[in-house]
Amino acid sequence: MTACWAVATAGPGSAGATTLALALAYATRGVAIEANPDGGVLAARIGLSLGTSAPGLDTLVAELGTAAATGFVLDHAQWCASGLPVVACASTEETAGGAVRSLGALMPALRLLTVELFVTLDVGRYREGASESLVSGCDGLVLVTSAATEGLACALVRLPAVLATVPRLVLAVRGSGPYPLREIVRVARERAGVDVPVVAIPDDPQGAAGLIRPARRRPRRPSPLLRSMWALLDEVALLGPVPAGATAPAAGAAAPPGPTGADADAAQRPGATG
Repeated sequence: MTACWAVATAGPGSAGATTLALALAYATRGVAIEANPDGGVLAARIGLSLGTSAPGLDTLVAELGTAAATGFVLDHAQWCASGLPVVACASTEETAGGAVRSLGALMPALRLLTVELFVTLDVGRYREGASESLVSGCDGLVLVTSAATEGLACALVRLPAVLATVPRLVLAVRGSGPYPLREIVRVARERAGVDVPVVAIPDDPQGAAGLIRPARRRPRRPSPLLRSMWALLDEVALLGPVPAGATAPAAGAAAPPGPTGADADAAQRPGATG
């Protein structure tokens, strides 16, 4: 089953949204699309090409803007050594902004070209208004925050406003902090007025590195980061499908279920059926 989910941070700082976007794409055997209006980091991080002839967000937007786009989104991707396809955007705000704005208007066309893929859209910092055209074209938003007090406070304060503008939402809390997850769930419910799915994402540098470059030896167990993606996908599945013909966001509603554990290590997942 396919879906398209955006990933964003609630405020400034490095909350790990880009790593989560890569991990979610890896776990679903999907594709990660970088659509950060502030400029991308994936090309530099992974060693991809952003030359004028290289595929990327610019070429994808150009394809989507044609009268009858019939290509395939993977035609505009580059592959990591791990086999993960990534559509990277330009590294500066001046060159990335135009393509990201165009993609917002072309989200319906993107969905038509990705009917067989789980798409993860890394939109950077979530901004009411500027990010809405991108996220409203997705099935939902994963809002990423660090577990530190400052990052968590920013995410919880913004939660009601974000919920009012996105179709579906899951809160992802990265790392360890002073508050247990059950307390974060309680406060998120109080702030939002509805139950908000909350998933813990571990700090796992080794697992993050494996998304880009596979380990020399196949690990006996999936990484903690990958296992947390299965938990995230379970929440997506529990939320249920977007109602047919829905045109307005509904706080606390949900996105279509995505595949669960359909990655290279899926057979190791407890209860996996393949």
